[in-house]
Amino acid sequence: MDKKVTKVSPADPMDTIENMESPSHGKSLISLHYNEEAVDAENVGAAPVETMTYQQRWIRDNIKMRVCTKFVEKPTNVNSDLLPPVRVPGKGLPGIQSEAEPICRCGYPRSTHGQSLSSGTSGMEDWKVDTHTKATRTNAFGTVEFLGFGENERNYVRVDVDTKMKDMMELMMDVWGLEKPNLLISVTGGAKNFTMKQKLKEEFRRGLMKVARSTGAWIITGGTNAGVMKHVGEAVRDYGLVSASTNPIIVIGVATWGCIQNKEDLTDSECRGKWPASYRLGKKQRPKESFLDPNHTHFVLVDNGTQHQFGVEIPFRAWMENSIANMKTNTGKNASVYVPVVLLVLEGGPGTLETAHQAVANNTPIVIVQGSGRAADILAYAYQNSIGEEIGATDQEGKTKKITQTIFDASVEAEIRNQVEENFGKKNLVRHCEMVKETLKNRDLVTVFEFSIGGRGSSKDIDRAILQALLRANKDQIFDQLKLALAWNRIDIAKSEIFTDDRFIQYKEGVNRHRNKDVPSMLFEIMQSALILNRVTFVELLMDNGVNLKDFLTKKRLLKLYNHRDLYDSSSNMMQEINKNTQLYQLLDKIRRKNGNEKYISLVDVGCLIQDLIGDFYTPWYLLDPKVRDLDVEYLLDGVSAKCMGMPGIKKGILSMATGQKQETVENELLTSDEYQVPDFDNPFQELFLWAVLLNRQEMAKILWKGGKDATAAALVASGMLNSLSRQTDDTELAKKLKENSQEFSNLAIAVLNECYDVEEKKAQNLLIRELEHWGAATCVLLAVESNNKKFISQTACQTLLNNVWMGHLSLDNQLLQLLLCVFIPPLIFPVIKFKGDSDQDGIENLQEKGVLRDKKRKLEKQKTLSSIPVKEEKEDLQVDYESKPSNLSFWKKLYYFYTAPVIIFAHNVLSYVIFLGLYSYILLVKFNKDVSNEEIILIIWVFSIFAEEVRQLLSQYSIYERITIYRTSTNQNASHIINPSASNNTQSFRGKNHSFHPPQKMQSSSTKNFNTKLHSYITDPWNIVDVATIFIFVMGIVLRFLRFDSTLEAARCVMALNLVIFFFRILHIFSVHKQLGPKLVMIGRMLKDLLYFIIILMVFVVSYSIAAYSVMYPNSELSIVLVYNVMRLGYWNLYGELFLEDIEREEPDCSFDDSVYSNGSLPRCPSAVSRYAVPILMGFYVLFCNILLLNLLIAMFSNTYQIVQENTDQYWCFQRYRLIYEYYTRPTLAPPLILISHMALFIRWIFGKCSFCLSSQPSDLIKRFSSDKARELVQWENMIADAFMNRLELEEKKNIENRVINTQESIHELFFKLDELQDLQATSGSSGQAPISKAPVNQVVRMPPQMDKRLLALEEQMQQSTVALNWIMKILQEQEKNTRVAPMLEDKRENEKQKKEKDKALVKNTVEERKRLNYKARLPCYPQSLINRFPVPDHKVSWEIPFPEYDPVIYEAPEVKEHPYWADTIDLIFMKPEERIGKIKFNEYDDLNKVNRKSYVGTYQVQDGLPLNPTGRTGLIGRGLLGRYGPNHCGDPIVTRWKRDDIGNVVMKEGKKVLEFVAIFRKDNKLWSIPGGMCEPGQKVSQCLKAEFTEEALGSLVEDSNMEEKIKSDLKIMMEEGEEIYKGICDDPRNTDNSWLETVVFNYHDDTGKVLHPFLLRAGETVEAASWLEVSSSLMLHSSHLYYVQLVAEKLNAFF
Repeated sequence: MDKKVTKVSPADPMDTIENMESPSHGKSLISLHYNEEAVDAENVGAAPVETMTYQQRWIRDNIKMRVCTKFVEKPTNVNSDLLPPVRVPGKGLPGIQSEAEPICRCGYPRSTHGQSLSSGTSGMEDWKVDTHTKATRTNAFGTVEFLGFGENERNYVRVDVDTKMKDMMELMMDVWGLEKPNLLISVTGGAKNFTMKQKLKEEFRRGLMKVARSTGAWIITGGTNAGVMKHVGEAVRDYGLVSASTNPIIVIGVATWGCIQNKEDLTDSECRGKWPASYRLGKKQRPKESFLDPNHTHFVLVDNGTQHQFGVEIPFRAWMENSIANMKTNTGKNASVYVPVVLLVLEGGPGTLETAHQAVANNTPIVIVQGSGRAADILAYAYQNSIGEEIGATDQEGKTKKITQTIFDASVEAEIRNQVEENFGKKNLVRHCEMVKETLKNRDLVTVFEFSIGGRGSSKDIDRAILQALLRANKDQIFDQLKLALAWNRIDIAKSEIFTDDRFIQYKEGVNRHRNKDVPSMLFEIMQSALILNRVTFVELLMDNGVNLKDFLTKKRLLKLYNHRDLYDSSSNMMQEINKNTQLYQLLDKIRRKNGNEKYISLVDVGCLIQDLIGDFYTPWYLLDPKVRDLDVEYLLDGVSAKCMGMPGIKKGILSMATGQKQETVENELLTSDEYQVPDFDNPFQELFLWAVLLNRQEMAKILWKGGKDATAAALVASGMLNSLSRQTDDTELAKKLKENSQEFSNLAIAVLNECYDVEEKKAQNLLIRELEHWGAATCVLLAVESNNKKFISQTACQTLLNNVWMGHLSLDNQLLQLLLCVFIPPLIFPVIKFKGDSDQDGIENLQEKGVLRDKKRKLEKQKTLSSIPVKEEKEDLQVDYESKPSNLSFWKKLYYFYTAPVIIFAHNVLSYVIFLGLYSYILLVKFNKDVSNEEIILIIWVFSIFAEEVRQLLSQYSIYERITIYRTSTNQNASHIINPSASNNTQSFRGKNHSFHPPQKMQSSSTKNFNTKLHSYITDPWNIVDVATIFIFVMGIVLRFLRFDSTLEAARCVMALNLVIFFFRILHIFSVHKQLGPKLVMIGRMLKDLLYFIIILMVFVVSYSIAAYSVMYPNSELSIVLVYNVMRLGYWNLYGELFLEDIEREEPDCSFDDSVYSNGSLPRCPSAVSRYAVPILMGFYVLFCNILLLNLLIAMFSNTYQIVQENTDQYWCFQRYRLIYEYYTRPTLAPPLILISHMALFIRWIFGKCSFCLSSQPSDLIKRFSSDKARELVQWENMIADAFMNRLELEEKKNIENRVINTQESIHELFFKLDELQDLQATSGSSGQAPISKAPVNQVVRMPPQMDKRLLALEEQMQQSTVALNWIMKILQEQEKNTRVAPMLEDKRENEKQKKEKDKALVKNTVEERKRLNYKARLPCYPQSLINRFPVPDHKVSWEIPFPEYDPVIYEAPEVKEHPYWADTIDLIFMKPEERIGKIKFNEYDDLNKVNRKSYVGTYQVQDGLPLNPTGRTGLIGRGLLGRYGPNHCGDPIVTRWKRDDIGNVVMKEGKKVLEFVAIFRKDNKLWSIPGGMCEPGQKVSQCLKAEFTEEALGSLVEDSNMEEKIKSDLKIMMEEGEEIYKGICDDPRNTDNSWLETVVFNYHDDTGKVLHPFLLRAGETVEAASWLEVSSSLMLHSSHLYYVQLVAEKLNAFF
């Protein structure tokens, strides 16, 4: 900010507690009542103490302000007429100040100081913030509402300048509730209003808001409604508030309290805050005051007790930004980084230069907006015209490294000086110029954003410039860059800056050569954070660039994902609280408690949830694999081993099973490996895919789905799970989103299936029936059916499969008439029926010959498989080729194939059922009497056979659990034990320290589980319920039939008649096979549900009308069952037109009013007289509502149901058809009642234990288990088809209308940009009176077509060649004296250039000398290695002889100095009273006590109040700082030089002078080159110091080389003896203070011949980063005054400088 910094310490006044408690107020604050406070307009909005919120109480207790404690009158001649009027509560009119009212040195008038405060006797008395102010409870906090700028309220607080940053962080994070930022943007620039080009302003605003929204950044500004702060506020207003992003943009204004206009509107005399405070922006701004900006979100108003003193907030803001930068982003424990900080420079003055300089000194990257004006343009010019030269240097290990050095040409330095003088004047000219140069010392920290109209300066560029600046600052730390990009969620930055030109891969390979495990582990942590934060694009990018999911995903990491352990913050439970609100957490938590897990969610819990969502037929391998089921979850996540917890025995057994190792091995590895029992997953994509689906992260799930296997099955599982989740939530929006996502995955499964079917029909059908080992051993068809995916089943591939299953081995060419004819006339089977081909038995016999199937059968017999549908072990030799040529089938095979075909079984069952209904009807009509007939016995046997079939269906429901368990245990030879599904009593329990681990409840009893599963599957079919009802009613009828009573016989007849009706209804199930009738059954079922809801509504009207009408007609009736019947009878039959008018109008003698008459039934009861009129009217309204309104409602409901089903007729029919086909595919061949024979055969087989309820040994056509090679081939083929489909889908999306519209919009936007460019160029040329577009604006970048650009380059090269040729010709002519005179124009031009060059060089030399004279380095704002800012000292007030009454230096002594090391004084004079300091240390003489020479090289220095004064003048800081001694601190600086030589040994010349080289070291603290010097130890001579420092810092360990040691020592001794003193005096060093300073002796050791120094190989010492030979030049940027010393050496040796 362009502000004058006058104070660095604290303070403030106005409406203080002391003032309120003064006698003039009459009573203390505690005695005031709330009603009394409300009378004062200033207290509107205040809250009583008992109603204060936590926020109010916390701020009152922890945040202070600063007030003046002593009134010292300010002299009236100090611009008192320019001071703005001060509004004093209760003292005259607002804004009017009494002319005679005195003003304190703090800036506030006398009236704002309490009467009890002491007063200074004279205006000349010294007033300081530290001694004349104190901290007290703040009186300005709460929320502020800017009148006229909407009703949004912003938080604000007035804080003491010395407030602890810990309290500030707690205020912002906990009290204000701000979320941690991922980026901190500090905006600095002009504090006064300035103008920018409209386009630049728009792009700046848009780009700033884009980076803030996309990264979750905080923006910190000065907070006032002027200058750059106003531009930022308008950006929030125009782009931030209208954003669709849910993350609010945080813009914090840090301003000086004493410079805020109308600040009295923010104060509350009761110190309870204002909620809100009404703040109005006035029309006129007073001098030295500014209004708050209404578009900022938070305000921190820094107070040091003064008024109208700018810059109070600068050090406080720096400390606050540093505290924010020390926080870590919320991107995971191991993938988090410290919050990065970037400084955005926009326009500005000298204060902006100072801020940018300090930022670079603190290694904070800066972004300069070129074109905004003043300081920003000067820095941009210096950056673009300087050169970044790489210098080869040697580090401590002797390796060569490149260090970039910024080089300024003399002409560039001169131009910078001119621009600084033009913009800021001659005041502090040298200081400002040097700040510009030193700001660019580290070019990696500086980024210039150059905007050009019509060029590439789009809105994305400025946000990219900000983010690229941060990445450049960490260019050598690729993983830190990746973490930053992840925190910002900027995939574009990661792709363009990190994963580019194989940079990342090369870096990874280079690191892997040294540390093989570090790179993968770092990538894995970033990957885990990307998954948890749902950074989909980052997950995809990482998978494409080196992250192998098989290596990444371990059980520990998967458990972390489900428990979200990686983002857990130990300081708060925020992340855990957020997780508890998710649907997944709630569902898993229920299962966790049910399974007995106390602390963490286990994979078993996840498996149980998946099974609940998909269905009991699906058993995840989490529930089957013992290595997963028996995991010690607490050990994996908490790292507490069983051995450390003292749990031998059982716990060790668990770990042994989990690792598959012996117990002894586990014990040895427990404490050495944190992932000892976590093997890799076979299919990691599937595990992460399920995790993403359960969290409803659709995009993440789609990415993982694309990378995984079994695309169709995975999509079906996801669709089913999401559909189940939608039914288990009460959140309407969430349920809607889940259904949409479910439908999307369903469409993906259908699309992949259709693509596969179009490519190859046979393989597509194999995909549908292939047993999916990784998906619960189910099939795609089974997954679709159980998830009720009608659309998938209706696809052509599924229907073709069902047709093949339906027809069995019969050809699809057989017509229905042919089949029916053969059913009735079996001999026609042989000539009429066509078969598909060879039987399976032939293939089986062939395999048996090879011995393949025999071995498989033996394995299956050992396992005693209990599956209702045997699995077909599919081998290539075993596959049935339905398309093969017909072969001669035997007589018996044809009969077998015909009668076992499901379509024929269905026909036989239909025929049997028709005969059964005929027999049943015949018995009821003809043969139902007391005597039991033979027909009745047949009927009973028939019904019993139906009952037996229902029992078989119940017990043979497909149990995947049993089969998959045996399959896994038979194929997993490494498992420590197997799960026996039949061992219901063998439940294992594993007990730990404070808890027990039990297998999940669903696994404790497999027999119970299987029966419950089968029962649930059975009753979900409505027709099974109908079957049970018919059988139950039939049994009731038979029981009544055999009771020997006439009444029971009639009752039995009625029951049997009702039973026959239900049996007739059962025949509707047969119609589902018909394409037209099948959907109608669905309509009937849906309409029955609608009718049920309608009846509930209808009964309200029926009951109400019936009771009302009957009570009017027959009052005072007796309560009985007959009464209820008569009441309901009246209203119900009215609906069908029976109005009962004869009953309503009946009169005597047809009825009677005598209760004795109508009670015995002689005559009916007469209705009341009123009912003859009232009941018909009531009936009219009743019939109107019911027959018209409700009946039409029922019709509408039925129509809607019909329309829904009709639109999806094919889907409903196909789905019904599957269930029918499946039922008759698994049904015995014989129809009832002969089916009892099949049942007996099945029972006998079960007795012998061959298989459970199997019809034959023939394998199933609905589920097949392929060989590993065949399955792998099928999966690869499916993945290839799926990838091709997704690629084509992405291309189609790019070509869709929406994307084309976006591209067109961008083209139009670019066209408008170019039109604006032409208008700006015409306006520029028109204003200068020239022809249009005759001259381009300054810094205007003109974009040309490529062909034109090439032609211009060729023309430029030709002109350069012509110029060279002409110069050569003129030179030859001069040598031949044919023309001794150069062309006048060229001669003048050369002379002017030469003069300008010499002038620029002289200016640079003078600048170096002037900088040394003005003590520039010792007055740098930020003191080295600290956050302390010096008190600003202008150039003209450096000398002690010049009065500077406002001078208030900062006290600072480094912590290491306060510890009193051997090189520092043990007496802290600065903290003593002046009278105590006298005589403690002897100055201007040799200190015998400390063996330190306190004499100065420049003569006697002053000692004031016992403290020495720096002879060079003020520095803005008192104490010792980083220096150890009060007074002079002596050091030595050796400049070791040699002549620079070329490859052949000749001395290099420049401008007629020899080029000099000197030994330089690269410092670690400030990243600057310097001379290898150092401090003199106590009692050490300067010559000894010079040699020691040079050897230590520049030669490193080379001196210890035994081969060169003697020669190096001899040569150095000779060279050191010939050294020449160059300088002796005070060193202008950043560490200097008012009381401690460096004095140095500079010696030059020159090797003129190069024999001594030329063979030296420099190596950096331990205290420096690198060492090298540097060429002497005025463009160098060196530490301290070293450039001045180098200049002196160059002048002495007459070398180039």
